[in-house]
Amino acid sequence: MAKIGKLTILLLISSAEQEKELIKKINSFRYKICMGKVGTMKSEEILAAIETAARREGIFCDNSYRGEHALYHTALNALKGLCRGEIGIGNFLRTTGVKFVILRGPLDTTRNDLGEWISVGIYGMIGAPIKGFEHEAIGLDINTI
Repeated sequence: MAKIGKLTILLLISSAEQEKELIKKINSFRYKICMGKVGTMKSEEILAAIETAARREGIFCDNSYRGEHALYHTALNALKGLCRGEIGIGNFLRTTGVKFVILRGPLDTTRNDLGEWISVGIYGMIGAPIKGFEHEAIGLDINTI
């Protein structure tokens, strides 16, 4: 049994070798997968990187308002989790170097009656803009499309 959130987190924290095996497994469940990295001090740049990568990798169609809308709110909530609450828009005075994963597909691979879902996970380093003052953080959100 596999669930979309667990698969997202496993991809986020996996090594390069583990990632290859996980991608094969996830593809067998017919998920659409998108991964990327971003480093910035601006929250909107993280959201833009996620949305741009999702569009480039075909996570949603160009004319899919529901897919794009679900992705935006899911990414925003994952970012809130990474930042431990409200993030505001703009420079949040923290450096970030993060990996993100987007999965689109079933909520649970053992059930076909739950519709289509999207998950966004963000994992990496965040901290004061002083070397050595950063720490790990993770954010995850899952929404229906």
